[in-house]
Amino acid sequence: MNKPDSNPTQPYRGLIAGYTDAIRVSDFKANIGFLFVMFMMLPILYNYTRFPSYLPIPLVLLPFLIVYACLFMVLLPRFPKRGRAKNFVVARNLTPADFDNVAEVEDDIEQLKLRCAIMSEILWWKTQFLRAGLLLSIVCVFITIFLLYYVWLTT
Repeated sequence: MNKPDSNPTQPYRGLIAGYTDAIRVSDFKANIGFLFVMFMMLPILYNYTRFPSYLPIPLVLLPFLIVYACLFMVLLPRFPKRGRAKNFVVARNLTPADFDNVAEVEDDIEQLKLRCAIMSEILWWKTQFLRAGLLLSIVCVFITIFLLYYVWLTT
């Protein structure tokens, strides 16, 4: 039998924890992607003198730089601009006194719903940039293989 939860805020707290973990995982994936793209760029930069003259190095490195930009957008911190939660304070110059009443304030369901919506939006944007960056890095793998094969044939 399904009995109702004794605490109605518990499902929202579980969602917030899930969103927080997913955001951390996407940040970890972006960091791994940075290393992967760096290792893909090294053979290109090492052999750039052997490329044909009509293929400038900035053009070859442009897809890699776009991947870096996408992965960097994943790692940028995002702070909520809409809806201010009572106990979710984000400011530059805070003092310990600003957090005195945080433990006393009871989270109401509307504030938890707002926090879930904000974290969902953050995760959606991180996922979109991560997908774009990783798909473009797969394309860069094939570009790298093709260029290194070309360099190997011409030497």
